[in-house]
Amino acid sequence: MVTDNDIILWYNSNYNEPRGLFKKRSWPVTIDTSLTTGDYVWVWETGEEIIDNYAKTFSVDMTGFNFVRYWPEESSIIFIFCPCWADDDDPEPLTLKMLAESARAGKWIYD
Repeated sequence: MVTDNDIILWYNSNYNEPRGLFKKRSWPVTIDTSLTTGDYVWVWETGEEIIDNYAKTFSVDMTGFNFVRYWPEESSIIFIFCPCWADDDDPEPLTLKMLAESARAGKWIYD
């Protein structure tokens, strides 16, 4: 059975290792860490990679996973100049706890 610690270890080893020129240290991670809200959010493209890696690593059926709920589409550059037209949705939190609980169930259990 997948434990909370399994998810944290997977996440840290894949997405929280100090790498490259600009990332000198890891950030604090708990089972309540959100990938989409808070201080350490991931962009849409990395979100796709994380979810794909997670589903393969833990054999989770992601049918029903609503990606844009957690990574809404960003407005185009035109809205930078006229934000009155922007209609950005705030992302819902996607936590490591949600990933752990779904991994234990073998399928996505939210949305």
